Amino acid sequence: MSLLKTLVLAALSNMFAAGAMAATLDFGGVKVEDSIAIYNNTLLLNGAGLVGGAKSPHYVVSVYARAPFSTLEELFKAPGPKRLVVTPLRDLDTDPFVRVFTRGVNDSATKGDIAKLVPGLGNLENIFRTNKVIRKGDVMTMDLVPITGLVIYIGGKVQGVPFKETEFFRGAMSIWMGDTAVDAPLRDALLGRTKVAR
Repeated sequence: MSLLKTLVLAALSNMFAAGAMAATLDFGGVKVEDSIAIYNNTLLLNGAGLVGGAKSPHYVVSVYARAPFSTLEELFKAPGPKRLVVTPLRDLDTDPFVRVFTRGVNDSATKGDIAKLVPGLGNLENIFRTNKVIRKGDVMTMDLVPITGLVIYIGGKVQGVPFKETEFFRGAMSIWMGDTAVDAPLRDALLGRTKVAR
């Protein structure tokens, strides 16, 4: 994948600590809220970014949790639900996401765990075989719901069955925030490490 110009915005930890709330943000016409209410919890925007050049934007990503985080480990350890949102600004091929997702799952699993992940990997394959392209205007959300596991929605519809194994949430988040993330500046924005850049 060629290096993408990334416009990034991060909600900084000290802003949350001070109780300051940013206004609704606009990325390529996509509104990103500074907080959302899901599963009886209020989640705060940790970071968001627009991937692609100004002349050819690809998609917007935002991530929410109950408290700020600056590493994936902090996100994984945080209590309560979490949500990552991908909003395409054009039709998106999901193959690159699936490759990084699968690699992230495998990297976070021990050899003894691989067998238990086989059904989930089949579920993942079925979801993205059905959704080879996410259409412009549709939204994909990846929610970690306590007890239930990772739930994927595309176009407002639940896809497949929930992934109960933690490796799947780790794999999903590694697409945008892991060591092999699809875009490093976006990763830093989502993790709240960068200041506002326009």
